[in-house]
Amino acid sequence: MNKKQIPIFFACDDNYIPFLAVALSSLKENASREFDYRIIILNEGLTSNNKGKISKYEDENFSVEYFDIASHIKSLRQALSLRLRDYYSVAIYYRMFIPSLFKDLDKAIYLDGDIVVLGDISKFYQTDIEGKLVAAINDRLVLDTPPFVQYVEEAVGIKADEYFNSGVLVMNLEEFRKQKIEERFLDYLVKYNFDSVCPDQDYLNVLCRNSKVLLPVCWNKMPLPDIEFDKTTLNLLHYNSFEKPWRHDGVLFGDIFWEKARATEFYEHLQAIKNGFTPQDKIAEQKAIESLINNALRIAKNEKITFKKIFEL
Repeated sequence: MNKKQIPIFFACDDNYIPFLAVALSSLKENASREFDYRIIILNEGLTSNNKGKISKYEDENFSVEYFDIASHIKSLRQALSLRLRDYYSVAIYYRMFIPSLFKDLDKAIYLDGDIVVLGDISKFYQTDIEGKLVAAINDRLVLDTPPFVQYVEEAVGIKADEYFNSGVLVMNLEEFRKQKIEERFLDYLVKYNFDSVCPDQDYLNVLCRNSKVLLPVCWNKMPLPDIEFDKTTLNLLHYNSFEKPWRHDGVLFGDIFWEKARATEFYEHLQAIKNGFTPQDKIAEQKAIESLINNALRIAKNEKITFKKIFEL
């Protein structure tokens, strides 16, 4: 009997291969063997050497394929790049094109690469999406940071406790196609190209504002203190803030990252990345944090063209 397939998308370039390996290794370690997992890596020209390193995770229940998205976004690159800043690249938008590029799929998981999976990902996939566009988790980094709360509520037009993180999603691809989400996204991008702190995330929150299921934080736990969080429920860690264990000591749940990294061939490489993070890098990072916060406040207070103003949210 054929097993049910679970499609899981990542976006990755050659620099992020070590983190993708940690994510895949931990995902596979905790995945139920009752399913087949189709891992699809959205990319723009990964080296054959790095593909080989990731393909080592394949087995009879776990396939890996690579989809070069470059030609599909070639005509859009200028529009996609216009508002990018800091550490963002056009790869943040890859997830927006999954529904049209994979019309054979009606439902899929999308995951950022800076994660560790500690629970059975098939349970996440089997979330009752209730006919909505996405199942996602409230972004606690935003909720815990007053300037970001002001930004999402005054510029994006979404209540902070309803604003979700776009790095861990169950996507209802069939509904995306029905509601023409990609077409609407591209229309908004070309027509307005909003100044934005988290571009893909802001667009998705606006487009899915009335069609989402919010899931417990255990499926997207960030390295942030939370005295109410029950650690026994932890299913997925997401190191999406500036508190990254491959840069800093003392990061919450950093020990788990290194435990899972040790199971990959990239452990020493990741240690070298950490050891190479200099005091100057830390100063630059702090400046980037300050810039991000200042931009959030500037957009919320002064920007004339915002999601909230244009769409009267």
